[in-house]
Amino acid sequence: MTSHSAPPSELKPTLSVPDVVAITVSSVTPASSVFVIAPFAIAQAGTGVIWAFVLGGVLALMFALCYAELGRAHSAAGGEYVFAKRVFGGMAGYTTFLTVLAMLLFIPPVLATGAATYLNAALGTQFDGQTVALVIVALSYLLGILNIKLNAWVTGACLFLEVAALMVIVVLGFGHAQQPIGSLFSPVALDNGLLHAAPWALVIGAVGTALFSFNGYGGAVLLAEDMKCGGRGIPRAVLWSLVLVVSIELIPLVALLVGAPSLEQMLASPDPIGYLLTVHGNETLSRLVSAGIFLSVFNAIVALVIQIGRVIYSSGRDELWMPTLNRAFTRIHPRWDSPWLATLFLAVPSAALTFSSNLAELTSFTVLLILCVYLIVGLCALFSRVLRCDREHPYRMPLWPAPALAAVVGAGYLLTSLLSSASSRDIFILLGILVTSVLLYTTYGKLSPAFQKL
Repeated sequence: MTSHSAPPSELKPTLSVPDVVAITVSSVTPASSVFVIAPFAIAQAGTGVIWAFVLGGVLALMFALCYAELGRAHSAAGGEYVFAKRVFGGMAGYTTFLTVLAMLLFIPPVLATGAATYLNAALGTQFDGQTVALVIVALSYLLGILNIKLNAWVTGACLFLEVAALMVIVVLGFGHAQQPIGSLFSPVALDNGLLHAAPWALVIGAVGTALFSFNGYGGAVLLAEDMKCGGRGIPRAVLWSLVLVVSIELIPLVALLVGAPSLEQMLASPDPIGYLLTVHGNETLSRLVSAGIFLSVFNAIVALVIQIGRVIYSSGRDELWMPTLNRAFTRIHPRWDSPWLATLFLAVPSAALTFSSNLAELTSFTVLLILCVYLIVGLCALFSRVLRCDREHPYRMPLWPAPALAAVVGAGYLLTSLLSSASSRDIFILLGILVTSVLLYTTYGKLSPAFQKL
């Protein structure tokens, strides 16, 4: 396939490392992870959620080291699919690209679907959850096409408010401590209304959800071409993002469990954090915190949309599509300096997913996709120095290959466990991604000069 399009416009490097960290941490949205995603882990592992998040944090550090080394050695807006293509070849690149695309497609509606509860709690309204989610996703995509420097300031300010909302949980929990810290070392879960020792199998099973809560720190690699220092700042951006995310999420969870007057009631509640606010706070405080959480979800999706635009832009530049789409995806807006058509590419299907009525199913499938991507990143980090010794690795993770090996084993184990209990629909979607990647690679990838020399 010969490209007859003009050379693609380039992204303007305007971001500092703190700017990238602000956008990256905002895309993780620690507050909505604690309020929307963590309750699934609490329902599964009880107070063992703390251990699940600690183990998830350790495993996430292994992945972060992989992202840091690969992001520095293979700096590109395409991120994971560029790593896979350069280390394992074109077929791996296409499969990774479509897996990342599916993951980025599902995460915004998952977050937005859980946001209506907090909007209604803040305003005292009864807005329909699906309508609220649809509006959030649509507005986020529109804001995502604006100048990235402006968005960095906006997401940074919203992140400050998000942390302030979580600090309320910290103050209420530790200020009204009801449970001894030592109780966290003996995890309990609710079974038929009674507390029982939580089996470690449940705790390990919740690690995948914890990884979902932390997921997004690797998104810093997608902004390499937007950074003034180029890829040199990627390792710092990735690692600082992870440290902030884990700290911001883990401390409020400990405060939640320590401050619960009744573990039975807290674990039985569909909104455990709302339970803490009701018991120790007041209606005004609860509304303010709910408003902060809603804002954090909105902020997160805007940050995610920015990253989505970079991945699609990179795919057009690498000619992964038909020529018409390649030209469209590499078009930079003359005023906003953003790949605006690439950014809007997933807007409609992502908005359509907000009509799914089962948040738990959306979440579980998204966790599968995340683990698939993490497994690929771990494998790339394990073999990049060996198979791509022609490419310099300026940043080298400590104790290599141990972190990369731990990442591969951890992601592989969790992925195998989840696939054994996954629905046939989820399995078929994953197989569909694989088949589609084969078709796209054989029809476009093999004929794309840009992709082959990538």
